Amino acid sequence: MMTKQKGVTLIEMLIVVAIIGVISAVAYPSYQSYVLKGYRTQAMGDMVKIQLALEESYTQNSTYDFSIVSASTCSFCDNDPNKYHLSISSTNPNTYTIIAEPQFQANNDSCLSNDLTLNQNGKGTPASCW
Repeated sequence: MMTKQKGVTLIEMLIVVAIIGVISAVAYPSYQSYVLKGYRTQAMGDMVKIQLALEESYTQNSTYDFSIVSASTCSFCDNDPNKYHLSISSTNPNTYTIIAEPQFQANNDSCLSNDLTLNQNGKGTPASCW
């Protein structure tokens, strides 16, 4: 009399591993893209916070306080300086541009491979990213 064996054969195990590999190969790049977009969104949020602080200082003192950003970050920002370096560029006392420079390589995404900027008029570049 033959007894029925229970268990998983090697072929069944290889099929499961192959399916998991295919799913992982498809899902990981998408996951990575969302993580990078999250970094960008955080940097953009911090740029808006900096702009609000600059405008508040201008309202109170009739001058912009550019010292709120130092060492690539600000005290009230949530941004990780390993992801984006924040800075303020000013050509005269009445204008400024807030710059977020990515510190990682991002392929096939113009929003992640270029610096993000926001000026005193609220205009951000690249425009398609804002």
